[in-house]
Amino acid sequence: MSKAVQDQVNQLFEATKNLQSLEDIRPHCEAFNEWINTKTNYSKASLGTVLSRVGFYKKFKSLPLEQGKNADSVPKHDAQGNVIGYELKHYALLLCGLDDKGWDERNKTSRVSDRLESKGQEIDPDIYLKVTGELLESNDIHKVAVGLIAATGRRPHEIIARAKFSQIKGENYQVKFSGQGKKRGENPVFDIATLYPASYITERLNWFRQQASTKKLLAEIAQEHPKDTEAQNRAVDSKRNGSLNRVVRDYFGGENPALPLRQGEEQGNCKALRAAYLALATERDCQGSIGSKMLHAARLAGHFVKETPTDRDLQNLLATLGYADYYTTKPVSFASIPSKEKLANVRVSVSHLENIKQLQASWNLPNQQSVIGKLIDSYQSRVDIAKQLQDAQQQVAQLKAQLKQLEEANNQLQETNNQLQQEKAAMETTAPEPQTVTLNVTELESWLEKKVVEVVSKLSGSAVIPATAPAKVTPPKEEIDWQAKTDAEVWSSKAPGAAVEKIRRSYQAICLYNDSLATGNGDRLAITNQALRDLSGCNGLLVRDWIDQHKDEVISHNAKFGMENKKDPSNPASYANKGKDTDKILSLINEELLSGEGYRKAKSE
Repeated sequence: MSKAVQDQVNQLFEATKNLQSLEDIRPHCEAFNEWINTKTNYSKASLGTVLSRVGFYKKFKSLPLEQGKNADSVPKHDAQGNVIGYELKHYALLLCGLDDKGWDERNKTSRVSDRLESKGQEIDPDIYLKVTGELLESNDIHKVAVGLIAATGRRPHEIIARAKFSQIKGENYQVKFSGQGKKRGENPVFDIATLYPASYITERLNWFRQQASTKKLLAEIAQEHPKDTEAQNRAVDSKRNGSLNRVVRDYFGGENPALPLRQGEEQGNCKALRAAYLALATERDCQGSIGSKMLHAARLAGHFVKETPTDRDLQNLLATLGYADYYTTKPVSFASIPSKEKLANVRVSVSHLENIKQLQASWNLPNQQSVIGKLIDSYQSRVDIAKQLQDAQQQVAQLKAQLKQLEEANNQLQETNNQLQQEKAAMETTAPEPQTVTLNVTELESWLEKKVVEVVSKLSGSAVIPATAPAKVTPPKEEIDWQAKTDAEVWSSKAPGAAVEKIRRSYQAICLYNDSLATGNGDRLAITNQALRDLSGCNGLLVRDWIDQHKDEVISHNAKFGMENKKDPSNPASYANKGKDTDKILSLINEELLSGEGYRKAKSE
């Protein structure tokens, strides 16, 4: 939504920047206010923040102002409400946004003081450092980014786009930092502590910046805002805050959280990591008075980093107080780099080396060692599977032999039974009178049972083999590569694997449509459960599970075109295509991107 507000502010500025009368400016301001009131639901506190973030006030303050033409003189008041002077304000600032009363209501907050008066939250440094180390060691870019934030206390957009760390000679747990955000053109360079060795932190930051997804994100925001660094920082936060905060909640939250929830917060976020870092780094490195610790924390946060600061600059420590609600009663150790298995050199041919490099890029692995390790694991897995198949074949052969033996025993028993029946019939026909029969029925049955036991014993040794059916061996299922199938083959199949492939191709079709075929934001289609269900023809529960498994890609794509839900950016299911002709867009995607006969037949049925 903030991107839409940005567009509206830009339109208002372009329409009014050269106008020189209130009558000409007022209609544009009224149209802007109507859009804000009908298309958004910001509170006064949120509206002021959003307008400041998109440069609304900065734009109109940059214009040359003339009383009675494009501006009016308004009084300035002190804290007691006394008039202390006057200033010129552009009519757009007087007619739009928050008035003085709205700003007063917005600024009346006691959130920071409430946190400090609650005595704060205690952190266990050992648990915090353990979780941070696990994240730094990961090969997932979101986890590594959160690990770097937790270990250095930097903001998300600083880690992702701006921060530069350089080694300090003789210091193992400090780096020289530049690239601080929120400095409006300034670029201070100062020392910060690292909770893990500085060389390791620098290595992981370099790895993160070299990842393809990171490079793609930075290229996109540079193209969107080529000369506006602050706008680029806001875009980075907008596109990545959802995924990073989700990692914070998953790894630092839970029933036994590594980082207790801050008072006034409903969910864990990267600001909590910044506050925790300041508490732990200050406790580890600064032994002194409360004032010296406060000043140390302010320097780490970048609030007190002028080359020649004065006492007046101490007022910046009020910003540091906003992060001072965590504490620890345990000593903070100097965390060490996770131990790694010793490496050995392996020689390969040039052609094999090229194959390894291709696999490294295809699998998105950090180094060639990881590729070889994965190949070995894959080979070992296949060997295990082959051994299991061989064992299964031997079991099948044994079962077949037992089955054949039982069939032979059954045939022998049948022949014996027929022979006995014939002898019994002959005895009955040749006997002159029934009363002369020397064997009664009980004796005959007993004799037959003995005969059966004798025959079975001869066939099987000494024990009777029970005539039970052999256990059935289910052959392994054949894996189908649905991605290699055509649209017609995929959409004509009812197999579960085909359903997943339908959803994946529908997702790719929407992405391709938004990136290359759509002519404007109003023509683009947000990726939602309903859109994927209509396009793929699959069950909504299957679509929901697929979105959950690919949440980061869906969120990133929707956010790229400003189609995310700002109230709940981490939940793709809450996105909606309100006011868009989705049937027309889906029909266009069907015709242009999914044209297989099997797909058309499935949709028509």
